[in-house]
Amino acid sequence: MPLFLSVLLTLLTFANITPDTDQPNQHRLVLSLASDGFIPTEQQLAVAEELNMTLFEVSEPSQVSSFSDRQYSYMLSIGPRFEVPGQLSQNLSAVAEDMLRTYRDFERMIPGKIAAVGALQHPFESYPNFIRSAEALSDTLKTEITAPLYLQSAGFSAGNRPGGFSFTSIRVHPGQSQNIDRSVVHFVPSDDLNATFSSLNRTMDHLLSYDESILILPASWFFTQLERQNDLRYLFADHKAGNSVELPLPSEESQAPYFNWSIVLLFLIWGSFALHFRYQPIYGQSVIRYFSNHSFFVDDVMEHRLRNVLPGIILLIQHALLTGLFVYASLEVMVSELGLEVLSYHFPGIMLFENPLLSLFTAGVVTAMVLQTISVLWIYFSNRELTAFSQVLNLYSWPLHLNLLVVTFLIVFNQVGFSEILILVLAALFIIIWFFSFNIAAVDSSKLLETTGAKALFLSLTVVLHIVLVLGVLTYFLYTPSVIEPILFAIDVP
Repeated sequence: MPLFLSVLLTLLTFANITPDTDQPNQHRLVLSLASDGFIPTEQQLAVAEELNMTLFEVSEPSQVSSFSDRQYSYMLSIGPRFEVPGQLSQNLSAVAEDMLRTYRDFERMIPGKIAAVGALQHPFESYPNFIRSAEALSDTLKTEITAPLYLQSAGFSAGNRPGGFSFTSIRVHPGQSQNIDRSVVHFVPSDDLNATFSSLNRTMDHLLSYDESILILPASWFFTQLERQNDLRYLFADHKAGNSVELPLPSEESQAPYFNWSIVLLFLIWGSFALHFRYQPIYGQSVIRYFSNHSFFVDDVMEHRLRNVLPGIILLIQHALLTGLFVYASLEVMVSELGLEVLSYHFPGIMLFENPLLSLFTAGVVTAMVLQTISVLWIYFSNRELTAFSQVLNLYSWPLHLNLLVVTFLIVFNQVGFSEILILVLAALFIIIWFFSFNIAAVDSSKLLETTGAKALFLSLTVVLHIVLVLGVLTYFLYTPSVIEPILFAIDVP
């Protein structure tokens, strides 16, 4: 890494940039325009030049059009975001051509001023096939791009760097738990200024342990902080000089009380069960009978002693809400904020709201309603002996009571803290209960059929076909990179 940084600083010199050659150590500050498309004013550029900050990270040629004549150097962040190896391998030619097209536009606008090219932004580095797909990309790009390639890490611990990439920068943000293990850092501030400056202090101290380092800051955030506290410029200058500095911490802002609506929704669902139990005496008796004396419950259904469709409809609505709540609570524990961005990027069609968790909760509810409706209609129309819709509705919905307990355990454990393995166990249990609710209902309803042949045909069209379809869908997901890899990426990313 120090060798590459020395080469990078040499490139800057050739670009008519003077990189503090009188200092024994080189600790550069880079302003990034790539994150939000911010364009600095003339006054802001003058401030940057006073601090000898003449290296910018950009992603679009339009970001440098207003000052392309200045003697600056540029890091081009033109690689795809949140790339997963499977999709990268399939779309390698298109991805490379798109990047090369952007690179050519920059070369025409700022010839000789490109210091490095970011070929991948926050890719799925921990996936087994990542190295191979990233090296294939670099080999393609190197046929035309002569500048060093770099990779923007999402925060994974340092591992093997793909061949063809000269260095890796690491994403650092407030609240990050893992240690920083690289000398090039993309710092991502948050709205909490106290936590942001505290994290930035630790980051700058870490970078001083290297002879050479690069700290990349969002330009809009950097200039906003200088406008608030002009003296910060001297502290940043001290850091560039290799001196340890302590940025002043803003006062801690009082946090608004956290409204955990998942608990509120769980209480509302429990309340709806309690009201249902209280005002539908037959419903309460049927719940107990379903699990304690199942054969008698089936007889009651078949003999039309349970003919009201309302309890079954209420149960399906409750279970749909439980499904959405299960998705919400599981993601809240297992997926980081950046992981939610990964899901939003790869599955934009289900992101109906600005809040990804709310969108995924809604997707869970809608998916459950659709699948439950299909399941009930499937059994009803496959068995000609079923004379009332309430029969299959009651047979299918009653075992779903168990998932109320599963989700309750999930929410409770979520509050006290527990391992992700237990979440996976609860997730498997939730799916198994839902899966068998269809199969058990189909087996129970087959008792109306008198001949063995009719029963065999009905069970083949329901239970057997249902198992085949579920296994087929699971196989499709597991062997489709555009589906399974983004999900694993979202879970794994720090």
